[in-house]
Amino acid sequence: MEEPTILTSDEKTPLPPKITKETINSFSESPKGKILQLLRTALYTVLSAALIAISVHCFITPNNFTVGGANGIAVLINAVFPQIPTSALVLCLNLPLLILAFFFVKKRFTFLTAINIGLQSLFLFLLETMETSLSIDLTVHFAGDAEKIFAAIAAGLGFGAAIAIAFKVGGSTGGMDIAALLIQKKLAAGSIAWILFAINVSIISASFFVFNTNETDLAIRLLPIMLAVFESYIESKTNESVTDGFQSAYEFRIITDKPEEMAQALMQELSRGVTAIPATGMYTKVSHTMLMCVINRRQIATLRRIMKQIDPDSFAVMSNVSQVLGLGFYTDDLSS
Repeated sequence: MEEPTILTSDEKTPLPPKITKETINSFSESPKGKILQLLRTALYTVLSAALIAISVHCFITPNNFTVGGANGIAVLINAVFPQIPTSALVLCLNLPLLILAFFFVKKRFTFLTAINIGLQSLFLFLLETMETSLSIDLTVHFAGDAEKIFAAIAAGLGFGAAIAIAFKVGGSTGGMDIAALLIQKKLAAGSIAWILFAINVSIISASFFVFNTNETDLAIRLLPIMLAVFESYIESKTNESVTDGFQSAYEFRIITDKPEEMAQALMQELSRGVTAIPATGMYTKVSHTMLMCVINRRQIATLRRIMKQIDPDSFAVMSNVSQVLGLGFYTDDLSS
């Protein structure tokens, strides 16, 4: 193996420029930065709304179960009154919440949420129109009751990803998300969780009196509730995975006797900050240095190579970090 070249203080390659708040602000305020931010927000909002519409129209409605929130209420009303389109119900149910949000919640959140809801209704309308006018069946029916679990999985994946994507750009998908922020003005966080849980349970429980009412088998009568519960579980896990995926990282704590050379290589090749902490081995009583560095998944192999080249005797501990907040890592969060 080729021996690493240790540079002296006079020979060191200049480090990458330090990311500062002024750098971020100058880019976000530039015409290019504003255009990129606008395009990203628009793309995420359209994608979020499309996922909601597809999940409701293609998987939930044709398989006779519902979900929590305003979309779930819309599905239940449509099941009882098929002449009322789901697209109109989604818009009407969210409209009062949007009006309240306009006065009590941040305007940007309300604006993005209103666009998301409008797009949901538009996409649902287009799907409904294509079926009635062009006689195209866009729904996914599962003949067997046991197979409907796949509809719940698909809907949970769609809703979970849509909610996380909408939150990423500072908006929401409407319904209970707006209600949560409105309730937050008056109650503690724990109370919000229980209130929203009670509302969603009530909506899901109502499906017992809407779907499969002609069945005598109790298991078949309870199937819509079980599908809704499973969908909610998949939705929460998908939401968590997508949200953490935006900001997941890995923290390395490296014990080394060559902190200067190691830190220099890490900062040069990874463009990540390094923090040095004095460390003492309690068995040998020998002083070392612990370097702490947070990197993304793609940089793990490079970090390992640097450790092996600079200090083969170094010791490192890696831990998964669910989110990284602050200047210098995910700078888009600070500029949005």
